[in-house]
Amino acid sequence: MSDTVYEKSSEIPENQIVSPQSPLDKILQFFTIKIAQALINVSWITPNGITWTSLLIGGFLASFLILKNYYLWAVLAIVISGLLDCLDGDLARSRGIASDTGNLLDSVLDRYVDFLIISALILGNPRDNLVVGLIALLGTTMVPYIRAKSESLGRSSIASIGSRAVRTVLIIIGLLTGQIFPLLIALAVISNVAAIHRFAHALNPGNE
Repeated sequence: MSDTVYEKSSEIPENQIVSPQSPLDKILQFFTIKIAQALINVSWITPNGITWTSLLIGGFLASFLILKNYYLWAVLAIVISGLLDCLDGDLARSRGIASDTGNLLDSVLDRYVDFLIISALILGNPRDNLVVGLIALLGTTMVPYIRAKSESLGRSSIASIGSRAVRTVLIIIGLLTGQIFPLLIALAVISNVAAIHRFAHALNPGNE
């Protein structure tokens, strides 16, 4: 896809809601901003290219490696993908070409990465992992959906314990230890708790 998806945005309205970040997100962004600044004049590296590369590495490659039980290599792919997932937006902002369209592309492809990784974890042992894996998949889908829907309605959002960064850390720990079923239980619990937390916060009349 052409990099024209990252067109310059118009001035940000004063009442635009700024999405909160978890501490892990802030730590990671500290490094990706520095990388983005180093790449600002490297024209052949584009935000769109980084976004799609993140999907290929973190979604398709990592899932394939999980299915083949190459967990250590899968972890490496997930870490690289996570770094690229932050870098694309930071590079677009550094170049002054960030836009809602670019943000949309990034968010949609993130959902595909989440789906592919959790599906691979389920398919590794579907007899034991199917039910808890589907609950984990539901939670990881609802967390960003509730946030996006709340903000589209003009309600404030809130950082939660089940942020994507936290879920990624859990996946890495689960793969490194080979404890896939406990990993899926942890993902199911933390993601659905986070979804309920965000939903309750959004329903609070004070956040209208």
